[in-house]
Amino acid sequence: MDLGRLKEYGMRSNGYIKLSLDGILHILERRGGNLNFMFARQIAPYNIETILALLYIKNIIDAYPDKVKEVILDFLQWGDDKFSLSNIEKRIFVEPQILYSNGSGYYIAAQSKSKLRENNIKIRNVYLDTIKIRKMIEETGLKYMEKSLDHLIKEEKITNGAVNILDFWGLTTLYYISEISSYIFGINNYEIKEFKDKIRLINGDEYEIFGYKLEFEYKGIKLRFRIYDISRIHEKEIEKYGNKKNGYIVLSLYSGSGYILFEEDLEKSSAAEKIIEFSREAKERTGYSILLFELDEEELIKKGIIDKKDYVKFIGKNYNVIIDSIKKNIWNIK
Repeated sequence: MDLGRLKEYGMRSNGYIKLSLDGILHILERRGGNLNFMFARQIAPYNIETILALLYIKNIIDAYPDKVKEVILDFLQWGDDKFSLSNIEKRIFVEPQILYSNGSGYYIAAQSKSKLRENNIKIRNVYLDTIKIRKMIEETGLKYMEKSLDHLIKEEKITNGAVNILDFWGLTTLYYISEISSYIFGINNYEIKEFKDKIRLINGDEYEIFGYKLEFEYKGIKLRFRIYDISRIHEKEIEKYGNKKNGYIVLSLYSGSGYILFEEDLEKSSAAEKIIEFSREAKERTGYSILLFELDEEELIKKGIIDKKDYVKFIGKNYNVIIDSIKKNIWNIK
């Protein structure tokens, strides 16, 4: 793992703290060996982000197995956020594109595009057509998506041939993790199921959370991956701190509780100015900086492992090629 590329722990900038591995170890020691990470995507993280996060987690455990006791990665969904076909972060989940595929994409929404272009439709009110999903799975060979769909059928969460977008992609994210974890961590035993739990934010507010979780062990260390909608948390905290458009307020409260945000370099983001403004405001309103561990997708693009336009695409059955390329070209791991 090329630690030289990571920023020094304690570098404060615009409402967030960029963490290096030294920063991670500082937090590990402070929290008695427990590491908590989070992803903030309205629906789910992209495949490449998921791969990078798992590789970072594995490398941290491999480097310091005597210091890590448990790792939790929470995927935060935002069901109350408005859906938009013009936003690639949301559109990709109703019109998936597959890396190295000749196809232009699969439109899998149950609603028409004209319906999804309505300004008032929320993400939680978007549904996917199970027949279209099955056709996509058949043509792409992405069997982990079929496991997700079958799981939801057993739970009776399919209504009139349609499935909620948060349920499908939430569960699919966990099945994707199980798929690539067999290659990254060498695990075969895992469990995916619904969960209910409570989370206590740094300001003392406590919430019940529920969604799906995946659990397995690596080198005797428990790894837990949970995905759930935080819209209610967002709503309640915004009442307290103001600015209903600034979700970074919630992220700062999570970070105050010890959660580390997996994210791209905020200053290189296409929306860098707005993100930095939100991060700074979140720090001013809550008093807590967002703890940030950068995912180095820019390095993947620079090395030619992926193209910039491919960053959001779903990685097909060749995920092992991508993983091996990252190890070889980015971290020099055999």
